[in-house]
Amino acid sequence: MKSIIKSLALGIAIVGFSSCHKLDLNVNPVNPVTVPTKQRLAAIEANLAFSFYSQARFASYHSYYLTTRTGNSNLMTDTWNYNSITRMGAWRWHYFDVGSNINGMIIRGLSEGSNNYVGVGKIILATSYLSATDVFGDMPFKQAYSGSFNPLYDPQEEVFAGIEKLLDEGVSELNNVNSQALSMDATTDLIYKGNLESWKSFAQAIRARLKLRTANFKNGNQELLTIVNAALLKFEDALFNYPTGSKSGWTHNLWGPADPPPAADAFQFVDIKNDLINSLPTDVLMKALTVDATPTYDPRLFKLTTPGGNNKYLGAKMSEGLRDVTLPTNTTFQDFANLQNGFWTSDASPYPIMLKEELYFIKAETQFYLNDLDGALDSYRKGMELNLRRLGVAEGQIINYMGSAKVAQNTTGLKISHIMMQKYIALYLQGETWSDIRRYGYNIKAYPDLYYPKYALAEWGGKYIQRFPYDPQTEYIYNPKEMDRLGAKARNWAFTPIWWVGNSTLKN
Repeated sequence: MKSIIKSLALGIAIVGFSSCHKLDLNVNPVNPVTVPTKQRLAAIEANLAFSFYSQARFASYHSYYLTTRTGNSNLMTDTWNYNSITRMGAWRWHYFDVGSNINGMIIRGLSEGSNNYVGVGKIILATSYLSATDVFGDMPFKQAYSGSFNPLYDPQEEVFAGIEKLLDEGVSELNNVNSQALSMDATTDLIYKGNLESWKSFAQAIRARLKLRTANFKNGNQELLTIVNAALLKFEDALFNYPTGSKSGWTHNLWGPADPPPAADAFQFVDIKNDLINSLPTDVLMKALTVDATPTYDPRLFKLTTPGGNNKYLGAKMSEGLRDVTLPTNTTFQDFANLQNGFWTSDASPYPIMLKEELYFIKAETQFYLNDLDGALDSYRKGMELNLRRLGVAEGQIINYMGSAKVAQNTTGLKISHIMMQKYIALYLQGETWSDIRRYGYNIKAYPDLYYPKYALAEWGGKYIQRFPYDPQTEYIYNPKEMDRLGAKARNWAFTPIWWVGNSTLKN
């Protein structure tokens, strides 16, 4: 893994120097001028995982999974104020670390006749674009890699159309792989080990995620159900697996306890940080993981977290942390679960790009709105059982939990909140949860325990946060006309709903 990622760094450097090819001094007679597709894909996949993390590290607070330990101490996560940030690394991770390297792989793949790499590259690029537009909204698509420093921003609806076109093109390439294509296997493809059928199913799953955003206001639930059923036929989890025992910061899950490489200050430009050590689980998360007042906890709590010093499992209010006056007297950090070294938060944890249970919960939600309550109940329970088994919960505990009052037992008692809160647990710390919460307008009909954070600034007027700002070190400097046109320089820009949120009928 380390050598693969180093190869990517070399490739980026070579691409940079290739523009100066007229000078012999810039041509290295020993090293190749371009990097073959086989040496690019694994590092691109690693960058995709980093890109997803760069979004989730903020979205996990906006989704009420986490709050800062001291409360009212972080501008972005406690007060929802992004106006003084100097960097929004999630923008760079999509456009440069993922996108520009995929474009290079596609160009090389076309010249090699390796359209298997071209197809996979387009599917990954579509995936990255979807996650990026979900947090930024309108963004460059048609002119993104035209060489312009100030490309036009496409409306999000057009970005969605572009994403679907990339998925179509990617699958088409994989359906017609050239005989001369370079091989793709477990050493070159660290997600699906070269299984092109898995990549095609993944493309369908991303299409389902895309259609989920608009199904409610485009009368698209039947189409979505068809897509998700097709995806489920052969879907395998899309996980980026990190090597065990690595000491390199580039080769571990960024939710893990290891420090960023090699020193945090040296890598501020990529915005790689992890503040779990200074964070607490919220009361919203703990209520979701509490079965009854005994208290009996959802067995997944002990898989997602590790015990704190006092073996207690308190939850603090969002943005308040230890300032939460409803906490017991003399509460300390040791009275909460330790967020590190859980199933998704150890150095060697895989990073989830998409899990099969997400598809079951998409299916359950869609069936619910199509009034197929029997189908919705079945899909909802399948999603839960899959997640419980994934986390290694014992079968006896699964039976007990599935029969508990926490779980809907029949169609009469099934509510949309049952489906969405179980998806909330299954997608712990994933950025996709924030997309769901915004789609429902932070509505308590889907998320019963949500509330407005105490320390969100009064100037927001009680509005909920909706998006990230664009990267201050690029967009506001090099593309000011587009920032003005969009209104992105306004202090309350982060509270302006993106296109599919603004049109959602689920907020009511």
